[in-house]
Amino acid sequence: MKKFIVSIILIIAVLGFPVYQLTNASTTPFFHLVNGSEATETVSVVEESDTQTEQIDNKPALQLAIMSDTHIDTHDPVVNQKFVTALQDLKKVAPDYDAISINGDMTNFGLAEEYQLFKSILKENKNPSADEFMVIGNHEWMEKRIIPETSVSDEQLKGRFIEEMNVSGLYYDKWINGYHFITIAGEKSEATMVGMYGDSERDSAYVTEEQIKWLEKTLPINAVDHKPIFVFFHQPITNTVYGSEWGARLQDQRILAILKKYPQVILFSGHSHYPLDHPKSIYTDGITMVNTSSVAYTYTPESGENYTLSQGYVVNVYRDKVEFKAREFSTGSWIKTVTIPITNPTQ
Repeated sequence: MKKFIVSIILIIAVLGFPVYQLTNASTTPFFHLVNGSEATETVSVVEESDTQTEQIDNKPALQLAIMSDTHIDTHDPVVNQKFVTALQDLKKVAPDYDAISINGDMTNFGLAEEYQLFKSILKENKNPSADEFMVIGNHEWMEKRIIPETSVSDEQLKGRFIEEMNVSGLYYDKWINGYHFITIAGEKSEATMVGMYGDSERDSAYVTEEQIKWLEKTLPINAVDHKPIFVFFHQPITNTVYGSEWGARLQDQRILAILKKYPQVILFSGHSHYPLDHPKSIYTDGITMVNTSSVAYTYTPESGENYTLSQGYVVNVYRDKVEFKAREFSTGSWIKTVTIPITNPTQ
């Protein structure tokens, strides 16, 4: 565990509209680019906690269990057990969480039997009353990688995700406890992406014009300045949060510009598997962006794959703040806590 450290909070003033203040785990301030220039920031000194005990506070209005990249594989019992362990750990530290989200790559190759195993593990180990919010990742499109001779189409893979996850589409929105949840989704398989763009874009997210227009229409629905909007996208926006060199690319800067019209957006991304102890795992540039790491294994370019670690979040939403509690499931310990105070301009 890290010891208590002095960190820097950022009070981001984007276009004169300071909706959120970020208390982040960093010994150096972040400097973000807004419209090509460095944003003006007010720097204060605060303390971040790596406490092993639960914070004593009023019951949150919303409590979320957020994970990513479980990579369920019928031939990999070790990785599958890590999903079981993570869910059981969550039941100990947050037994009454309101919703659980898996931010893509639930399966390793998007096979029907992998979905079935994923659903079985989830049903047996999650809070039974918790709502679910499932997001498609690039691995849900990878059947051809494991079965080169398959004739499965992109439409069939899309339909499989929709049916198995019991959702209305690849991209959809949902209201949970009065909070708006929105998912953005890549819409083409790995094989199709390679055929269209070459190998360099195999993991990128193809987002259609139809989806972008849908996002523009969906974001403002019942939007309130001081109330978070939770947005999920498996791949991060390139050159933002920690791990975003493995970004969605293609249309992602256009998507970011749309999201920035709503500073109350909190965007969760997975895909990179980068661990949660890095200060830039929670990053602010007009909106708040959160790296969700991975349950199956973590990764950094320096250390490679680490199959010991398994990480995710408990997110507590209060009237005046959003609290991100990063969790190491393998040891049942907290990595860090990051708090975003919510400023209500009507108060």
